[in-house]
Amino acid sequence: MPVSGVHTVTSTEAGANAVLIDTGVAGATGFIVQIARSGKVASSDAAVSIAAGVLTIADGSTYNVTENDVINWIVF
Repeated sequence: MPVSGVHTVTSTEAGANAVLIDTGVAGATGFIVQIARSGKVASSDAAVSIAAGVLTIADGSTYNVTENDVINWIVF
């Protein structure tokens, strides 16, 4: 069964250029992530991965983790 949530990026996470979200689903192998900035979808290349139930969203070549970005996620 999928699990979902919403996370707002903190200044600490933005300073580290990465967000780690413990989804509570250790066996998750798939995910869907949508990032919004100032109410609009940030349609760039965030580096997203999942391991041991921890969803990682990090800087890509054009996307930078930014304070107050809103991350909507689903893992399954």
